[in-house]
Amino acid sequence: MISNFKYGFSVLLLSAVFSCSAVPPPQTPKANITQGFSEQRLQNIDDVMLKYIEADKLVGTVSLVARNGEIVHFSAHGLRNRESGEKMTTDTIFRIYSMTKPVTAVAALSLWEQGKFHMNDPISKYLPELKNLKVYVSGSGDNMVLEDAQSPVRIIDLFMHTAGFSYGFSNSEVDKLYRASPVGNGTATPDTVLSELAKLPLNHQPGTQWNYGVNTDVIGFLVEKLSGKKLGDYMQETIFEPLGMVDTGFYVKPENHARFAQIYGAGDKGQTVALDSEPLGDYLTDPAIHNAGGGLTSTAKDYLAFAQMLLNGGEYKGKRILGRKTVQYMRSNHLSKDLLPFSKDAQGEGYGLAVSVTVDENQLRFMGSTGDYGWSGAASTYFRIDPKENMVILSMTQFLPIGFHAYHDDFRNVVYQALVDENVEH
Repeated sequence: MISNFKYGFSVLLLSAVFSCSAVPPPQTPKANITQGFSEQRLQNIDDVMLKYIEADKLVGTVSLVARNGEIVHFSAHGLRNRESGEKMTTDTIFRIYSMTKPVTAVAALSLWEQGKFHMNDPISKYLPELKNLKVYVSGSGDNMVLEDAQSPVRIIDLFMHTAGFSYGFSNSEVDKLYRASPVGNGTATPDTVLSELAKLPLNHQPGTQWNYGVNTDVIGFLVEKLSGKKLGDYMQETIFEPLGMVDTGFYVKPENHARFAQIYGAGDKGQTVALDSEPLGDYLTDPAIHNAGGGLTSTAKDYLAFAQMLLNGGEYKGKRILGRKTVQYMRSNHLSKDLLPFSKDAQGEGYGLAVSVTVDENQLRFMGSTGDYGWSGAASTYFRIDPKENMVILSMTQFLPIGFHAYHDDFRNVVYQALVDENVEH
């Protein structure tokens, strides 16, 4: 009995000693988390950008992600000028083309807050050249049939691209007229551009369809009329200077030319080639017309300040640009259900004031959140603001046309896949 007890006690003692001295099983190290992002997963952003550069689809990129007001990813890859060998840097200046539109909208909304106009006002109340517009019905050339506009173009129609104006991008009969007109071929002057635009028929009755066109350009003329200042000067005073956007404007100053990226496009065999000419001029001198729909140049850091201001409800670093409810109005979908989605390539998206807005994230072709909003530029610049995730994402490159490579869809996905924290409504 005693010997059995001693034997059992000895076994227990040895077992305890062994268990205390044994090396514990290896532990899986915790992933580093920054503002809810996995730092390891954020690396996928660089991997995707390098994939496009190594495949010679893009020459260089800058990508930026900020969440909860903190930059969690900011990188530059490739070259800003392949021909000269200049490396891409995070302070490179880009043509942002239609990412100008939300900036113009903010400038106009600052005047709206002052009671300078109402959304349902006819634009002709302020720009009388745009009275008595005609609408395309059928035919072409001398056989073209037009009818009177049944209602005036309202200012809200311009913000939403439902006015009926066009850009001349398609082969429609109206777009053929645009391309041949001084508005489309760049020969219009500040004194003639609106009267020349009034000669062109609308694509449809105002307010009945969504059609991308020179609507925001017209809003720019409205801003100039109501402020008494050239558009760029008004933006400088009300947006750029308060937000510290030192590299944003309608042309690149001589001392910054070295940071201005070369623009590229697709060659006849789909290869990436440097462009000798580009839409809207060379951006090296102050243009006679400040193109409110696509004329700005900027950097990723500058545009982040603008986007963060919107995400913050109109304020950034103590400088208030718009009221909270104004921003909410801007980023809300204003299209009726029968006009959703605004484009066949925009499933799940509606349209606010100069920005597209996700109305159903389950219909998107990439990851996102209901309520996120933003826009892109013709040379493949891209931004999105996600209030639900308290996040801004930006990607910059210079390749015409946008959509030729789906890199911004990949960029959006690799940002969202890096989120690993609990989803919290802000």
